[in-house]
Formats: sequence, C-alpha cells, structure tokens
Amino acid sequence: MQYRRMLIARWNSERGQAIVEMTLLLPFFLLLLMGVIDFSRVFYTALTVSHAARAGAQYGAQSNGKSQDTAGMQAAAIAAAQDDIDTSSLTVTATSFCKCTTDGITLTALATCTSACAGTRQIYVQVVTGKTFRTLWNYPGVPHTINLSRTAILRAQ
Repeated sequence: MQYRRMLIARWNSERGQAIVEMTLLLPFFLLLLMGVIDFSRVFYTALTVSHAARAGAQYGAQSNGKSQDTAGMQAAAIAAAQDDIDTSSLTVTATSFCKCTTDGITLTALATCTSACAGTRQIYVQVVTGKTFRTLWNYPGVPHTINLSRTAILRAQ
C-alpha cells in the first residue's frame, strides 16, 4: 500500500514534464526543419539549372548547323527549366567553338576555324546557365543569396 502511494506521488510530481521538454525543444526542431526545407530548395534549383545547361547543349550538339543557333540553344535551356523554377532570373549564354584535331589548338570563332585548321576540326557547343537563389529565411552565418552556375560542353555531331 505504501509502495502504491509512493508511485502515485512520483507520477504526480512528473506531470507536465513532457510539455516542458516539448516547449524547450520545439524551436530547435522548427529551425532544423526550416533549414532542411531551404537546403532541399537549393539542391532542387541547382539540379534544374544543370538540366537546363545540358538541354541547351544537347540542342546545339545535334548537328553542325544547329551548333551555330545560339538563340535556339538558349530557348531550349529556358524551356527545360520553365516547368521547375522561375526562369525570369535565369541567365543562359550559348557559344560554339572548334578545336583542331591535329594541332590541338582551340579556337573561339568558327569562321577562323576553317582557315586556321590544317587538319580536321571538331565543333563544340557550350551553354552556361546561372541563377541567383534566395533562401526563405535569414540564418545567422549563412548567406541569404546563393549564385548557382552550371556549364555544359558537348561536341556537335
């Protein structure tokens, strides 16, 4: 009987302990959850920017004729990203260059490539995409804006 009274007294003294612990730990868990959400958003945006660069480069690498179509490569990159992120701040730069296979010289302009190359030439396309990402919340010690930039280089067929 005395043992039972002791258990009841102990149980009554621990009443409310869980609510106090939850009150103390809840802000930490909410901060952790917000960080996970923002990190996931940064990761997803970086994957989308990479996908956009690859899509633009794949468009230009289809043929030697399309490797000259920088507007088409930029449009392909924007179209690949528009379903996933806001493309109003997405920057896309498309260029093409050639490389002489015998000399190993990389030239930037395709017009000078035919006259400067003694051997065969390979045409490459390069698409650079970039986006400035803003986090939802300001964290101490973590930057509020993150510049994401990806480059894709493919050889034209």
